[in-house]
Amino acid sequence: MPRHLLTVAGLAMFVVGCSHQNSNMEMSGPPTKPAPAPEMKKLSRFIGTWTGDAEMVGPMAEQMKADMKMPADAKLTFPGGGTWDWAMDGMFLRMDGWHSMGEGGKMNMIEYVMWDPKIGKYRSFFLSDWGEAGDGTLTPSADGNSFTSTARMIDAQGNKSSGTGTMRFIDNNSMEWTWKESSGLELKGTNKRQM
Repeated sequence: MPRHLLTVAGLAMFVVGCSHQNSNMEMSGPPTKPAPAPEMKKLSRFIGTWTGDAEMVGPMAEQMKADMKMPADAKLTFPGGGTWDWAMDGMFLRMDGWHSMGEGGKMNMIEYVMWDPKIGKYRSFFLSDWGEAGDGTLTPSADGNSFTSTARMIDAQGNKSSGTGTMRFIDNNSMEWTWKESSGLELKGTNKRQM
């Protein structure tokens, strides 16, 4: 692309970006950085390092047990964990996590969560080192003790899937969760905060 077109494109992106700033921006001075949404405080209880086991349940688990010649009552569990902390001056909650993929395999992931006032939900964006990427929403309960989630994902081969889940704080240091994907994958688990 010719240099002058790049300059025009860059200027256009700057103007569009400025037009989307909040109404507090005055043209006579620099833009004002917004404060984190008050709703982000409800996510404070996630801050810390958590570990737990994911148990595979549902039809996919039965097939895997049969393939691996495991007893029907055996549990398919995979350890995992993550650290949650504030990012970008509290505008986002960030999670750096991992979980076992079985037989020595491991997946690392990053997730960012923010409040979206237009939809009244948290938005989630995540990536993994297995080439997965996705986005979703978290809807808090009125008391902030539980969340329902939805997500759309794509993997490194371009396969798309979706999922729904729940998270519920049992107390300040433990939470139960469930997750079910359109592929048939179904998981549940309990995570504990590490002291």
